Amino acid sequence: MSLHMLLGAEAATALLTRWPDSPFTLDLPDTSPIGRAINTQTIRGFLDAGCAPSGYVNVFYKGEGLHPARFTADDRVAPASVPLLLDQGCTIQLRELNRWHPPLSAICAGIQAETGCPGYVTAFITPPATQGLDYHWDQYLGIVVQLEGSKTWELFRPKVDAPHRDHGMSTNLWQDDWVHQWQQAGPDMTVELTAGRVLVLPRGWVHNPHARNATEASVHLTFVLKERSPLWVAERLIASAINDPRFRAIITPADLAAERLPETVKDVRALMLDYLDHLDVDELARALRHATEKETSHATL
Repeated sequence: MSLHMLLGAEAATALLTRWPDSPFTLDLPDTSPIGRAINTQTIRGFLDAGCAPSGYVNVFYKGEGLHPARFTADDRVAPASVPLLLDQGCTIQLRELNRWHPPLSAICAGIQAETGCPGYVTAFITPPATQGLDYHWDQYLGIVVQLEGSKTWELFRPKVDAPHRDHGMSTNLWQDDWVHQWQQAGPDMTVELTAGRVLVLPRGWVHNPHARNATEASVHLTFVLKERSPLWVAERLIASAINDPRFRAIITPADLAAERLPETVKDVRALMLDYLDHLDVDELARALRHATEKETSHATL
């Protein structure tokens, strides 16, 4: 039911069968406990009390990240730096709150049990009339919950088809003239997200979020759902081959030589096809289902 807390019953049920490919907005359900699990006071409390681990906090100013030495001490965010950063117009990002705030951990675990998608939740505080992050896209679905204030989301259709994990990251493919193109053409969609509203943002959609039009600080959460893909199943199919002793045999250096390697590849491909042809599909499916619900290691997301 965790997904219902964010989207409501109808939209949550629809998402399970028709994964969105275009952004849309809705109201946070009146019955949602999100405000009790996490709110602006809680988030500021992590920072003001010096409880926020430095490895999970980023600070941005006009699209650029600040060096952690500007705001950390003893592996924690220095409380005295927080009001100074906000007064200077910096955006503070608290990453993966679910790893150190139990209520959000429970919500993310519930979403994973429902969808099979692991994920995390990140908080952003942006002072009024400022901008932190600017143009970029993400590799996974984001559900943005506005807790306080407002934020403008300028949205542009994807530049890359189905970015996933490290493939198709905006930081790796970035072209400087894209920003000029987006500014000249204008956004394909603009969303003014106010407190109590939710934005569902599919992977790949370029976004330029800002609080330049806001008169009070913007505080929002982004719940990230890391979608499963055919690649994820394929990786488990291949990984399961370790149980077959044929795949634990030694490939000699001679068979790794340039002139022999094509034949070695052909031999392993034939071995893989034979292995897959005799695989117990039902047994692997049970293992995969368990992984969809329980697997949270960052190395396997």
